[in-house]
Amino acid sequence: LNKSHIDRLLSLIAHISRGQTKITLKNNTDFRNILHSATTQVMPFTKHDITVPYKQEECVYEVHALPIWEWALNLLENPLLAPHFIWDAQCVYKHNGAGFERFYDELWTADRWWDVQVLLSNLLPCDLIAAPLCFIVYANKTRLSSHSTVKGYPVMVHCANLLVGIRNGEGISSGCVIGLLPIVSEDASEEGKIGFTNLKCVIWHKSFVKFLELVAQYLKTGYSYKCFDQILCWLFPILLILSADYEEQCMMSLICGHHSKCPCLVCIVLLDELHDLSKSFWLRSMQDVMAALDAYEENKACGEEFLE
Repeated sequence: LNKSHIDRLLSLIAHISRGQTKITLKNNTDFRNILHSATTQVMPFTKHDITVPYKQEECVYEVHALPIWEWALNLLENPLLAPHFIWDAQCVYKHNGAGFERFYDELWTADRWWDVQVLLSNLLPCDLIAAPLCFIVYANKTRLSSHSTVKGYPVMVHCANLLVGIRNGEGISSGCVIGLLPIVSEDASEEGKIGFTNLKCVIWHKSFVKFLELVAQYLKTGYSYKCFDQILCWLFPILLILSADYEEQCMMSLICGHHSKCPCLVCIVLLDELHDLSKSFWLRSMQDVMAALDAYEENKACGEEFLE
């Protein structure tokens, strides 16, 4: 137990001793029944089996996932949180003594939120009110025990439409663990081989899809929802930030890491020129990757030049 848990436990014992609180649990059975009743009030995790072929064998890995969309709807339906959702992009300015300058203090004050909302307004009929429902997703391996014997790969999500003090606070409005990605067992004989590295990437991407199945559907169609102000909106889920360290980001973006010719996750800068901040380079894009893969399928030698 940590400090806050101990303080609350001692406070409860003090209330019972003074007769201010009655304890109704009499034995282990009562306690287990209460725990079981509590679990029915929260969304259950679903186990998915991910099958990936490797060396003429079918490798099966387990993924435990909680649908992001269901979690988001629970937040929207909470009467305490509903008034605090921000839907529209904002440009905010302050006076610096000589003139007004723009500043950024929340995600909806940045350019990307604005660009998304402009795109939605251009694609949809003018009589429909569309708004982005934005998510911040974080994934990283960690050790689940104090002795570092048990590892986990949790995936956490925050709702970016809430104020930073709310979404990074405590309770239901804060981040939520929406699942655990599988951890591929390390094999000294396989480590460093291209096939084994590709296996881990395929497992990661196939597993992550399980968290985004409903999100991907509503990204195309939108989701009709009556907000707290009783205005009907079409909500479109946006994965605004995918946060991870460099190792995880290399797996997400499918690059070869610091051993590749272009190790940057953002732009196509050669390793030898990574130190030169005076130059600008092309940004990475999904379209360029797809073009490189098409070139690889047509001509392996030519395609490798693009992919490297």
